[in-house]
Amino acid sequence: MEIKLLRSFIQLIDTGHYGKASTKLFVTQSTLSKQIQALESAVGGPLFERGRHGAKLTPLGELLQREARPLLRLNDDIDRKMHRAIAGLTGYLDIGFGISTLVAAPELIAGFRSATPDCRITLNDLPSQEQHQRLRDGRLDVGFCRAPGEGDELSFMPVIEERLALVLPSGMRMPARDRLTELNQFGFVALSPSRGPGLDEQIRRWRSLAGFEPRIVQYADDILTVHSIVSAGLGAAFLPWRGVHALAGSTHKQALSGPESSWPVGICWHRRHTSPLLARFVEYVSKNLQFDEGATGLAASRKPPGGGK
Repeated sequence: MEIKLLRSFIQLIDTGHYGKASTKLFVTQSTLSKQIQALESAVGGPLFERGRHGAKLTPLGELLQREARPLLRLNDDIDRKMHRAIAGLTGYLDIGFGISTLVAAPELIAGFRSATPDCRITLNDLPSQEQHQRLRDGRLDVGFCRAPGEGDELSFMPVIEERLALVLPSGMRMPARDRLTELNQFGFVALSPSRGPGLDEQIRRWRSLAGFEPRIVQYADDILTVHSIVSAGLGAAFLPWRGVHALAGSTHKQALSGPESSWPVGICWHRRHTSPLLARFVEYVSKNLQFDEGATGLAASRKPPGGGK
């Protein structure tokens, strides 16, 4: 049963006259009459009693009217939703984020949600590497994470700059940049490499340039736990500056500087899986970028011989 025929049927009921109904439908009376005949053929009986008083419903017509009106309302509602989806005004977004965007991601998402109230968003805390894989598999729409590798099928737009930080228990003095080895007597806590391979590699490159090998006394499965262990006075740690800043708590931190101390964090998405809503989200983020440089701190390169700065 065609929606167009039902719409003509309801219009004829509402006007009660073939001439008035055909005018509103922008068709001829002959065309409207043929549409009603086609509908009657489909339902198997007459829908109107034709006479001098216009179009009066038969019992079969009364029954069809009760069923047709909610169906047409549902059809109109679907049409509106589809047009809004095509315009990127409604739909679903599954978004990933990490510790470095604990502040930036919710702020951007809240702003986008306010501008696009009909969309539905789920937010998941995931390591960058897992976000990348889920994006490739189509199990995530967009992620706040590290940049993917070169030649990857994922697109990336930087939002903030993250930086490594040396994190110590509150009240413990920060060592001079050439005295990091003194902290090995205390020991370091680290995120398990399998849980944060990107951060682990960043720390490895930085300490390689610094000529420093930390003595790891404990591993943990998430950054929050690493930070809590440091807060409890059980070790020092290298963690993302912004992540630690968002966690606050009873720790003392110092941003690191020099080569391999910083990296961009932004939004990442699969270029072949871009929906209208995702395109609108990317556009929103690009217009509300919070990208800035991280703080300066302990240099990664060792103090040169002769006491140079």
